Amino acid sequence: MDAGGSRREHIGCMLGEGEARGACVAPSSHADGMAMGRMVGSGELVRLARGHFARRGYWEALDVPSRHLHLARSLSRAHPDWTFCGPTAAVAHGLPVSFGQLARIHVAHGPGGRHGTRLVAFHQLAREDGLERAHASGILVTTFERSVVDCLLMMSFSDGLVVADAALARTGRDARWLEGLVRDLGRRRPGVRRALATAARADRRAESGGESIARAAMIELGFAAPELQAEFVDPLSGQVSRVDFLWRLPDGTLVAGELDGRQKYVDPTMTRGRATVDLLADERLRESRLTRVARVVRFSFADVCDRGRFARLLDSFGVPRA
Repeated sequence: MDAGGSRREHIGCMLGEGEARGACVAPSSHADGMAMGRMVGSGELVRLARGHFARRGYWEALDVPSRHLHLARSLSRAHPDWTFCGPTAAVAHGLPVSFGQLARIHVAHGPGGRHGTRLVAFHQLAREDGLERAHASGILVTTFERSVVDCLLMMSFSDGLVVADAALARTGRDARWLEGLVRDLGRRRPGVRRALATAARADRRAESGGESIARAAMIELGFAAPELQAEFVDPLSGQVSRVDFLWRLPDGTLVAGELDGRQKYVDPTMTRGRATVDLLADERLRESRLTRVARVVRFSFADVCDRGRFARLLDSFGVPRA
């Protein structure tokens, strides 16, 4: 085997080991870097930030949180003293995080300024008594509770509610517990008032990040906070079904809100082997029965992101204002 073939075999082994660890790969020598650069040019590899590489097909099959963790594991190997925090730690703990918060890797540091990069954001989080740490998803991170509070302090109300709802669902605790954590771990830090407002609105019944973002939009637009996962009984079959959101009007009218999501039609863990056409037929039947007892407003995530359109849609169905 010539030197070029030997080099490619060596790089293939590195990439295989990285994939087994769930990490990207940094070249171990200048020669490796040059060879990997040529493989990028041929389309075999993708070059990521700070000289990290991955096989193109492998990388493109990963979702955004998995890509984020791959980069974090690679950086952890290069910087074993780093403690990951905020959105990165939340993902490592298995919490959903809005994709916009995952554009950079988040790392905690002690007193003293430290400049971030296009890839890494540094946060001065250490308290006088030190920063408690844990291991999650193969990296060193802040504890679960600290990670949640840091997210609420760093994020907008909408993005923070995604983490807050999931944290309550994970622990089985209530909003008062989360407010107490914010007061304890977030005192004298920027963003504490917004974090407390987010914690107060958290609800463990939210079943997805999309539902949390939709509810945050409703609240910020001035609509009454809905009931979540309210149950209805089909008057014909007696079968119980749930709706994402429910409002009860003073005259007794019920308004049900449903967030459309493609995942339940394409994700094998949710379709359970059933054909999409059958799932859609069942959904139409369910909604036709539901309209016998409630108005049904169905909206997409694109509707939620267009606040003006979303407000007009909810108003048109009589969703009450707070």
